[in-house]
Amino acid sequence: MVYGLFMTAATFGQTKKASKMTTEQKKQLVSRFTELMTTKQSDKFGEVISQDYKQHNPMVKPGLVGIQEGSRWFESIFPDISANIDAMVVEGDIIVARITWTGTHKGELFGVPASNVKATWTGTDWWRIENGKLAEHWDVVDWSSLMQQIQTQKTNA
Repeated sequence: MVYGLFMTAATFGQTKKASKMTTEQKKQLVSRFTELMTTKQSDKFGEVISQDYKQHNPMVKPGLVGIQEGSRWFESIFPDISANIDAMVVEGDIIVARITWTGTHKGELFGVPASNVKATWTGTDWWRIENGKLAEHWDVVDWSSLMQQIQTQKTNA
């Protein structure tokens, strides 16, 4: 699967018109998106995300509106969510970031009621840039670790 993602990402660099943005400007898109997401400002996602944002996570609807709805849903579950970008790599118009997320479980997640547990999990996100904005996204989230934390400790709530 990772090989398939790599090949898909590599293909975009060859088939799409390359961005004239610098590496730092591209990284700033992801940093700004993460900042907006963790400060409950999904209404400003249009600054960094294209209207026709293509989301490859089946839990999130496509388009700018879809990612805004997904962010608000996640905020309702982890209202104090924070993120640390552990690493970010740019190759052409592809950005890959490993992000560590932390938040207190305050709402139902996949059938698990709020546990009040402060959980930490990681994810690896891939974005493709087009016309100066994040246009396409794939992610791999360590749901197993997150679910184990909130299920194991939910009796402590």
